[in-house]
Amino acid sequence: MQITLSSQQTQILQTLFQQGGYPSLEIALDAALLSLADQIAPQDMLDTPEYLAWLEQTRLQITEGVHAAEQGEVLDADVMITQLQAKVATAQL
Repeated sequence: MQITLSSQQTQILQTLFQQGGYPSLEIALDAALLSLADQIAPQDMLDTPEYLAWLEQTRLQITEGVHAAEQGEVLDADVMITQLQAKVATAQL
């Protein structure tokens, strides 16, 4: 799936990354999606094995990311954006 973020969405994501203590934009995005899913996901979706696996994997990644950030293991936002853009470009091929 290809997603193009608006400049406002990009700024929100960068703020989450920079101020939220996330070691990468991907983990910040995972945290945001997890929060959104917890708020609006229909109950029948919440009970599927796929969702539960995704939820557990995402929570683990967030926990690992926060721990890494606490240890000072963070990436520069510009570097991370460049890496994400490269992934998107590769996925489009």
